[in-house]
Amino acid sequence: MKNKKGQALVEFVLILPVFLLILLTIYDFGMIFNAKNEIEAKSTDIVMAFNNGSNVEEINKLYKDFFIEVSSDDNYYKIVIRTSVNIVTPFLNRIFGDPYEIVIERYIPYD
Repeated sequence: MKNKKGQALVEFVLILPVFLLILLTIYDFGMIFNAKNEIEAKSTDIVMAFNNGSNVEEINKLYKDFFIEVSSDDNYYKIVIRTSVNIVTPFLNRIFGDPYEIVIERYIPYD
């Protein structure tokens, strides 16, 4: 009669790293999508604050999790909103970079 407990332990040890990498990857993608949704939702508020006459320093004080830049073109204001997410999955940070930077650009025409 073979030892089934030893076989199960070996199979568990072989599968565990793959399972953990899959779980951490799901966690990282969830954090990235959450940050992307958050910055998309706040971008409307940031653009409205800029349209109402707030300057960049005041807006940056209100939204400390984001880095906000405003530049102007011939016809438009360009608002760039940045945030970053730390990647916890090994080797995934080499693909996406650590921290992963999320950038949103909004254009507002001159009045």
